[in-house]
Amino acid sequence: MHLARLSLLALSALLAGGVARAADDADSQRALIDAALSRFVVEPAPPARVFFLGFAGFGEERVFAEEVKLAAQNIAARYGSAARTVLLVNDRRDLTTLPLATHDNLRYALSELGKRMNPESDVLFLVLSSHGAPNAMIEVSNTGMEPVGLSPTSIEILTRQAGIRNRVIVVSACFSGAFVDPLANDDTIVLTAASKSRASFGCSDERHLTYFGEAFFQDALPGAGSLREAFEATRGAIRRREREARVKASQPQAHFGAVLEGRLAEIESAREHVRAD
Repeated sequence: MHLARLSLLALSALLAGGVARAADDADSQRALIDAALSRFVVEPAPPARVFFLGFAGFGEERVFAEEVKLAAQNIAARYGSAARTVLLVNDRRDLTTLPLATHDNLRYALSELGKRMNPESDVLFLVLSSHGAPNAMIEVSNTGMEPVGLSPTSIEILTRQAGIRNRVIVVSACFSGAFVDPLANDDTIVLTAASKSRASFGCSDERHLTYFGEAFFQDALPGAGSLREAFEATRGAIRRREREARVKASQPQAHFGAVLEGRLAEIESAREHVRAD
């Protein structure tokens, strides 16, 4: 057999093997997401509910994975989303337990969540934690993964395609204020760790949480009277911390859609009545 023919067969086998591995990887990733979805509580006539999707984008530093996990825990404690939670996590310490934070997994998870949500009444908390860049992207990378960016436009398109209308989107990243305007509407709340032209702080492998994650998810959210109150407390705490450290203020940003803010207040009120009973 000619050498060229052998080379062609070898190349074909290599490509086929690559396609097979890619398909296997996609199937295994979807299986992990499906496993999380299978644990959702089935409710025949549910009231307005909160769902949670966490996305830890940068896997080379543990702080983002830890932040998303704490966010899931404390949002569940406040809004009852524990049985409706999916985590997509890039973390070099563990590449197999949880589905990875990738574009494909985000698209699939949002699509599947959309099928389970009532678009009129249910609310999605989408928490994104990663490094951010001045080009309005947050970084998506992990061991063995080519780094790519995730934009606010992608979030807007993917949530719309999934039929998810009521969204609380929290972006803990440098320059994350760039996510506010493209996502803002009456049915959306957007909270960011910084303005579109400023860095945020605490993104380090030595830290358990970023400055924003510590101030918002850990300190302010559990005891605040509302999401807005929690954010204002966070903004004040970060301002004081950055002043003491003599660093350029990160200027966390927010948009509170009036319709969604009212809907969240109703959900919290209903949960308070249940706890009181």
